[in-house]
Amino acid sequence: MVDTFLFTSEFVNEGHPDKLCDQISDAVIDACLTQDPDSKVACETWTKTNMVMGFGEITTKAEVDYEKIVRDTCRNIGFVFDDVGLDADNCKVLVNIEQQSPDIAQGVHGHFTKKPKEIGAGDQGHMFGYATDETPELMPLSHMLATKLFARLTEVRKNGTCSWLRPDGKTQVTVEYRNDGGGMVPIRVHTILISTQHDETVTNDEIAADLKEHVIKPVVPKEYLNEKTIFQLNPSGRFVIGRPHGDAVLNGRKIIIDTYGG
Repeated sequence: MVDTFLFTSEFVNEGHPDKLCDQISDAVIDACLTQDPDSKVACETWTKTNMVMGFGEITTKAEVDYEKIVRDTCRNIGFVFDDVGLDADNCKVLVNIEQQSPDIAQGVHGHFTKKPKEIGAGDQGHMFGYATDETPELMPLSHMLATKLFARLTEVRKNGTCSWLRPDGKTQVTVEYRNDGGGMVPIRVHTILISTQHDETVTNDEIAADLKEHVIKPVVPKEYLNEKTIFQLNPSGRFVIGRPHGDAVLNGRKIIIDTYGG
């Protein structure tokens, strides 16, 4: 009996609003550290229909235009239309940022008195990962394929190959592995799921055909595909209303995609 198992990894588009919020918070951190390497930044980002709010605690000497960072990040991703739920140039931007709590500061860096090896953590996260030789990137095949599908999806949206695409979306890849003496060997791609926001003009059949031809085919090596591979392409049937119009979103909710899945 062959010892096989399935392993699934997920990724989301840069236009997935949870990831949009991550990118705004990341951009704030970058702006602060560029001017003041000793900045202490805890920046949360939240978004709902045509509104973005940045809030948290930041202690820095940097002079940062938080509203500009929000609008530039949204614009670069492609949130420039009302019909995607967020217009970078016309949305409401709220900023409520204060200095870091002295109680947290004394525990983390002692108000800048602690040596680097003594600095603690103000919060904790839990994730896992490992190196594997199944891909040149030393990451699991499922993770790399989900990531590359997302990147390709973004590419064909921005270059106009699939003009019906909109920013929100998710990719998920399940790979069947064989346990070969303790080494995990990928056998085939079991399932590919792509859920992507689209405009009103495109049909489900057109979506499936374009995704197979312009996204999956250039990314997934054909030796991993066979007649048993399952394709779930916009399985809900309609994805015109995306986030943040369809759902309130927040940063820090997609850290699993930056690990390997499970």
